[in-house]
Amino acid sequence: MSRRRSQEGFGLLETVVVAVLVVILLTMGMSSWRGHVAQQRLRYGAAQVASDLRLAHERAKAERTPYTVSFSASSGSYAIARTSGGFLENAMLPDGVTVAETLVITFSAFGAPGAECTLTVGNAAGTATVTVSEAGGVIYQEN
Repeated sequence: MSRRRSQEGFGLLETVVVAVLVVILLTMGMSSWRGHVAQQRLRYGAAQVASDLRLAHERAKAERTPYTVSFSASSGSYAIARTSGGFLENAMLPDGVTVAETLVITFSAFGAPGAECTLTVGNAAGTATVTVSEAGGVIYQEN
């Protein structure tokens, strides 16, 4: 007489093994996801700073008045202001993105910053630089 194995479903051991594998895969996926989110925040932060510098450059030319963009080291915020007063915008960088150094960029009434300058923004994913040329052109790149 032969014994037949019962067809009752999964045993406790199989269920535990599958649960452990699912937890391992989710953990690996979450760490990868966090890295991706940090990378995207860094890219967005650099693009945002470049865009706001271009805005200050264009406003200075259009209104024929100097504009200043002020960054504070290790801060996630910066200010855009008309030097003569009347306009002030406080901008916030994405969560976790900060500026590496204190820097004030002033665009003259004709849009020129006076000298080329480079600003570094960073987070856990790395750093990116935003460069303003002597003519007022703005470019950004991830390092």
